[in-house]
Amino acid sequence: MKLNLSKQRLSVSGALQQQRGASLVELVAVIVLLGVIGTGLINFIAGGAEAYREVVRRDEVAQIGRFAIERVARELRSALPGSVRTSGNCIEFVPVGAASLYTELPVAGLASAANTFSVVSSGSAAGMTRAAVYTLNAADVYAGGNLLLGFNASSASTAAGETTYTFSSPPQQFAEHSPGRRIFFVDEPVSFCVTGPVTNRVLNRYSDYGYSTVQPVPPGGGHLLAQFIQLADGGVVQPFQFSAGTLQSNGTVHLDFRFLARGTSSEWVRFSHDVVLQNVP
Repeated sequence: MKLNLSKQRLSVSGALQQQRGASLVELVAVIVLLGVIGTGLINFIAGGAEAYREVVRRDEVAQIGRFAIERVARELRSALPGSVRTSGNCIEFVPVGAASLYTELPVAGLASAANTFSVVSSGSAAGMTRAAVYTLNAADVYAGGNLLLGFNASSASTAAGETTYTFSSPPQQFAEHSPGRRIFFVDEPVSFCVTGPVTNRVLNRYSDYGYSTVQPVPPGGGHLLAQFIQLADGGVVQPFQFSAGTLQSNGTVHLDFRFLARGTSSEWVRFSHDVVLQNVP
């Protein structure tokens, strides 16, 4: 009986030792280890969040830049021959609304002044107010010569594949013929300008301000297209550079837009693009 009692006491003592809780040192070690792991996780999550914000910021700048380049380039491609001119940080041109080949055209020295002119019926000149023939430079377009004359689009009459239009102030004569017998129908000039303070230069589009011998820089009003454009990068940046066409090549406009990423002071993206002017006189 005594032997059995002794064995029971030893068994109870061993069980009590196995159920003993963790010591203070062990608890401190676990807390420290969890703190290190938590700090690492926080830094990892914070780094991932910052990387995501950078990707979003750069993607935003890229989208703004692509939109601005595409908008300006698309309109410039349809510019009336001779109408592109630049001054400061502005570019001005006359968009072509429709074009055709003329069949009958009163021209100074070759025909008497007339009330009408006729073109091949191809495309609609609705909404257009002026007809242009053989414009070669800005003076031909903006100086009020007889290469750009007003007409009434609503007066169009079509017969046998030809459309005849009436001049706004008849009788009229164009100054000269186009070698290719091309005629363009246009309305008002359009300008794109980079303006504003150094901290937030903006790209605006201007329209409906009329023709002027001297290029307006910028015209009044304007619609915002893009913000945070930079005009200095170790020197002055010219957003619009125009090269006139020659007998061997079309005219081109070089666009150089540099956008500062929002919320930063030194991170920017550059967009450099050449636009080939498609129309020839």
